[in-house]
Amino acid sequence: MSRLSRMVPLVLCALLVLAAPAAAKSKQRSLKLSRGATTLTLDKGAIDALTSLGIAAAPLAPATADGADLRFPLTTGRVDAKTLAGKIRHTGGLALSRDATRVELRNFVINTKRAVLTARAGDARVAILDLDLSDAKVARKGKRLTVSRVGATLTEGAAEALNGAFATAAFKPGLLLGTAVVKTRATPRR
Repeated sequence: MSRLSRMVPLVLCALLVLAAPAAAKSKQRSLKLSRGATTLTLDKGAIDALTSLGIAAAPLAPATADGADLRFPLTTGRVDAKTLAGKIRHTGGLALSRDATRVELRNFVINTKRAVLTARAGDARVAILDLDLSDAKVARKGKRLTVSRVGATLTEGAAEALNGAFATAAFKPGLLLGTAVVKTRATPRR
């Protein structure tokens, strides 16, 4: 047997071993998300508007606040491995109140395919934020996934509901509330 004929099987085996991880990666259809949180940094204009209206914003546990940052723990999620289209679920929420009026928004769900954030308000699930993903930055390091620079603006329906609840006309569709950062753990799923 010539040296060349002995090397061909070895080279083929090496190529198969190297190709196996690439084939496995191409079969990844989705990423399962767990742990982590979404942090919404409120825009100064939004904070000033709420303050001028006498409306207080407070996190609903286990969500937390630190200055202009509202942190909502992520519970689960599943997104497309290539496009990141999918849903990300959170726990906790946000309460807006003035005098005897209180609006509670709970259990946020980010729908990256529709670029919207919905919340449970009473018995209904409503779209409250439109998400601007045009400037979003995605970073993956091992199992860590971070999506930053996501703009968050008030939806038309949320603006109407808040205006009705607080007897004002100050809430406008498209009002910039802030920017969001999602930090989570992503595990490949087939």
